[in-house]
Amino acid sequence: MPGTYFKVRSGWQKAGIYVVLFFWLVFTLFPIYYNVVTSFKEHETVYAPRPKFFPFVDFRPSLLGWIHLLGRTAPGEPEYQVMKILGARGVYLRNSVVVALLSSLITVILGVMAGYALTRFVYRRWRNENIAFFILSQRMFPPVALAMPFFVLFNTLGLLDNVTSLVIVYSVMNLPLVTWIVKEFFSDLPRELEEAAMVDGCSRWRALFSVVIPLAVPGIAVSFLFSFIFAWNEFLVALTLTFENAKTLPLQMAGLTTLRGPQYWDIAASSLVIIIPPLLVTIFANRYIIRGLSLGAVKE
Repeated sequence: MPGTYFKVRSGWQKAGIYVVLFFWLVFTLFPIYYNVVTSFKEHETVYAPRPKFFPFVDFRPSLLGWIHLLGRTAPGEPEYQVMKILGARGVYLRNSVVVALLSSLITVILGVMAGYALTRFVYRRWRNENIAFFILSQRMFPPVALAMPFFVLFNTLGLLDNVTSLVIVYSVMNLPLVTWIVKEFFSDLPRELEEAAMVDGCSRWRALFSVVIPLAVPGIAVSFLFSFIFAWNEFLVALTLTFENAKTLPLQMAGLTTLRGPQYWDIAASSLVIIIPPLLVTIFANRYIIRGLSLGAVKE
């Protein structure tokens, strides 16, 4: 009897866990589902008194949002009502990809150098911990406090509405976090490995690129992903430093409001496109991310 009671109770516990997980799954995936459904709606369906959730059941799907995404007009639709979501020839999409990739690469390269120096060299005037904390503290500044100084600086340099200015700012903003993450991974790697390589004739640089960096790839992948996502989603700096030529997708999405109100079908379609690059980066770096997040979790 006690064993039977335990099995029944264990079964109820499992059922309860499955119920909780089911509702949590619905809670987390429903926004994505509704976003996909909204991208196939039109004005009358979006603003209907009763929400409509099921295509071909509640409403007839429409490709209006996806037509606008390509910068085209639907039959009988005035040209002035369509906003080029991706820009002429996809310039806004290209700006977002270029800015996120370049700033992330620059940030990772500089962060690897800084993180390695903080874990392998001892500085006399300042302790390494103080230098590392000073670097990380630069990430604590709210972007709104730096927006106007950046505007004045790049206006003086003639780099307003230029992709270069966004690459510089995003690299500066994400460098402290990347340096701190990479530093923690380098500190977990035994120095004996690179010392053995240098005994065999490797220089410090060759030991770094041949021994240390390959072992720290998971941490570098994690820091690259964080830097890419932060740069891809950033809005305030892009709003301050760009006007038209260097505009990014998040900034363009915020402007999808006309005299008729927000164009939710256009916003839904463009948001689905926006999440594709970070999703692809996450998928390709997935095995490194898992190793990076779990590295150091178990220590002897």
